[in-house]
Amino acid sequence: MKKWFLTVLLVCCQPAFGLDRAELAALLEEARAEMDLPGLRAAVRFADDSTVRASVGLADVENSVALDDSVGMPGGSTGKTFVAALMMLLVEDGVLALDDPASKWLGGSEWFDDLPNAESMRLRHLLSHSSGMGDYPYTMRYGVLSIWRAIRHGGIRFEVEELIDMVDREPLFPAGEGYAYTDAGYLVLGRVIEAASGREYFDLLDERILTPLGLDEIRPQDRPILPDITPGYMAGARNLRDDGSMKIDPSSEWTGGGLVTTRQCWCAFTAPWPKAASCETKAWKPCSAPAGAILQRQAGITVSGFSSTTAATVSAMAACGRVIAPMSCIMPNPARP
Repeated sequence: MKKWFLTVLLVCCQPAFGLDRAELAALLEEARAEMDLPGLRAAVRFADDSTVRASVGLADVENSVALDDSVGMPGGSTGKTFVAALMMLLVEDGVLALDDPASKWLGGSEWFDDLPNAESMRLRHLLSHSSGMGDYPYTMRYGVLSIWRAIRHGGIRFEVEELIDMVDREPLFPAGEGYAYTDAGYLVLGRVIEAASGREYFDLLDERILTPLGLDEIRPQDRPILPDITPGYMAGARNLRDDGSMKIDPSSEWTGGGLVTTRQCWCAFTAPWPKAASCETKAWKPCSAPAGAILQRQAGITVSGFSSTTAATVSAMAACGRVIAPMSCIMPNPARP
């Protein structure tokens, strides 16, 4: 993992020296070999809006299909970025406010009222993983039900409220006084967005962000079978069945992730938001950045970076079929000559 992190640093600091496709491919191949991955790909967008892309390894091991630019990958928890972006657009519209209690929009629902800190958590707490909520993936209930459904039904699928309901009723800390990464918290945010807007999340996301920015290669994971995606591998085992379905139904992710992505679309999304027609609002100014980088790998690791002429912020999210370990760093990143 150390070599992988050093690769991230090299990619994001490389503009000081210039970076071409062959150099990027060499960095990716070293990381791919060190972590024993089927395939790895990356796109790096520089401050002058130029982009360097490379792919190494295989998209489909069993059929010896090389990984390329066009095939989609389930983006895991990178989809949370779009949830946050859409939330900020609704804030700018005056539809909701960051200091709204979540109970303003969801109070009275039994599944919500039973949550830890249900009365004190605000939308900003849910956005920043500081609500005090735990998470569902490592609960005994999730594990047992997953095994049962895999045996009984041949696959694993959960409804949104089912997953939220698996969260421990005891808060991890008072709302706003700690940090705990939680998929369940972003599922709650999805329900807030729908309650406040009166729209379905995927429809509103397409209307406000994906279509205006031309991100037509980003697709919702809203069905059991997703066309034109990499099989994905967990501990060497293929995740995609012969009929195209996954062992874990991708629609269960929803606003905890829920999007098929490509690296070029990620670069476009992380380009200067103030230049984007749908994003020229005050809400975006604190997040503006003139360059971005995205690396995706089949095992579920995604690394994204936002860089300016003076600094780059890199967020690395590691997973084995699920994003579980976010981390970040900031480093010098001079503009590309």
